[in-house]
Parts: sequence; C-alpha cells; structure tokens
Amino acid sequence: MKDLSDLVKELDIKGRQLALRYTKLKEEYGKLQQKQIETEGAINQYKKTIQELEKQIQILTIAKSIPTGKDSSIAKKKINELLRELDTCIDLLNNKTI
Repeated sequence: MKDLSDLVKELDIKGRQLALRYTKLKEEYGKLQQKQIETEGAINQYKKTIQELEKQIQILTIAKSIPTGKDSSIAKKKINELLRELDTCIDLLNNKTI
C-alpha cells in the first residue's frame, strides 16, 4: 500500500508542476502576443514614414527640375495643384481600406 500512496503523491506533485508550467507558458504567450502587436504597430508606422519620405523625395526631384524665371511660377502652381489632387486620392484610398 505504501507504493500506491507514493505513486499518488508523485502524480499529485507532477500534476501541480504541470499546472504551474502551463500557467507560466500561458503568461509568456500573452506577453509574446502583446509584443507582436506592438511590433506590428511599429512596422506600420515605419511604412507610413517611408511613404512620406518617398513622397518628399518625389517633390524635391520635381522641384529641382523646375526652371527658374517667369515659367517657374506657372510650373509651381501646376505642381501644387497636382500635389493637392494626389493628397486627396491618397486620403480617399486610406479611408476605403480602413
């Protein structure tokens, strides 16, 4: 009978250890999920920053190619119109994907 009692105690100990291990793994899983969400948020923010920087590069490239003098004011007005239209299109696209 002592052997059976020892086996029951051993099973009880192992069961408790298993439950404790499960709890720790569950907590770690929750932390990893939160970290994943934070990382995805950071990635999205970096993507937005990249898009903004690419847009600025395009603007600077266009601005450098603009001739100076009388024609430059007409060209600048046209570019500003195009940029406003582009911003409107981007806003519309962003609102549709949300």
